[in-house]
Amino acid sequence: MPRPPYDPELLVMVPEQEIPPFTRELLDAMRSAPAPGIAELESALARTGVRHEERTVPGPSGGITLSIFTPPVPRPGMPAMYSIHGGGMIAGDRFGGLDAFGFIDWVAEFGMVLISPEYHLAPEVQGTALTEDCHAGLAWTVEHAAELGVDPARIVLAGFSGGGGLAAGTALLNRDRGGQAPLAQLLICPQLDDRGQTVSARQFSRANGARRGLTTEHIAFAWDMVLGEGHSDASPDPTAVPARAPDLSGLPQAYIDAGSAEVFRDEAVQYATRLWAAGGQAELHIWAGGWHGFEQAGTAEISVAAQAARKSWMRRVLSAQQGAGPPAARS
Repeated sequence: MPRPPYDPELLVMVPEQEIPPFTRELLDAMRSAPAPGIAELESALARTGVRHEERTVPGPSGGITLSIFTPPVPRPGMPAMYSIHGGGMIAGDRFGGLDAFGFIDWVAEFGMVLISPEYHLAPEVQGTALTEDCHAGLAWTVEHAAELGVDPARIVLAGFSGGGGLAAGTALLNRDRGGQAPLAQLLICPQLDDRGQTVSARQFSRANGARRGLTTEHIAFAWDMVLGEGHSDASPDPTAVPARAPDLSGLPQAYIDAGSAEVFRDEAVQYATRLWAAGGQAELHIWAGGWHGFEQAGTAEISVAAQAARKSWMRRVLSAQQGAGPPAARS
């Protein structure tokens, strides 16, 4: 089955590195390896003056550690971003991607608070338990908004990859329970559908010759860990698999993006389409030639454009709110 080509500049800048098929042994090794990006995060904190503290809050599967990042000069009523890390819901930690996606710089530039939860991973917890963890951290943030200096009506729910799926599931769960609605949701290359039946899932499978980055087989392994085997023929809870939600009405406005050359492309497009059909608002970007995680490839034009588009959306979302103060300066 033919596949869309990769961006030629990315191919030059990022050497091809095939990810071996996932196994429980490889998963254990991935988890025991030193967390990537810690040095870069510390450098970003030093560069921006952003402050970091940790809180452990109650969760349904045990305590959840929240990393809380505040601007150098905090003020009352700040906006906030509740950002859920990627890793297919089976790996990663609360520090993953915060510097690579520029979120630490956003804290300083937008004068916002960034909260990142350490949710429990699959398969140690499964199904809706992961979403429940993320929702518990969000609910704590809303409840303690005054203490954090945050306006509870101006919290953006965000996530990358598996974290994007959890962010979408958390928005659904929060809606169904009548919680304080997030201002918006930022879903970066989100993992939304366990069935693996889209065209992009077929195009970017190992069986179809795909070797660069994550393949459909990697994602299938992750979903097996999250939902248990046989989930494709079952009816998992939509808060665990947002693409299965029958009703997407009443959800916060969304920014959704993906690369044209990755597994999650079509489920991202379908989710945005269904949000529009339900009367919601979504801004959708499909980056031609991008594979999963391409935006972390430094100075490539496509990476710079993707980062700029997200930042522009965030600026517009925050500036549209009355009482948010003057718009942040353009950089």
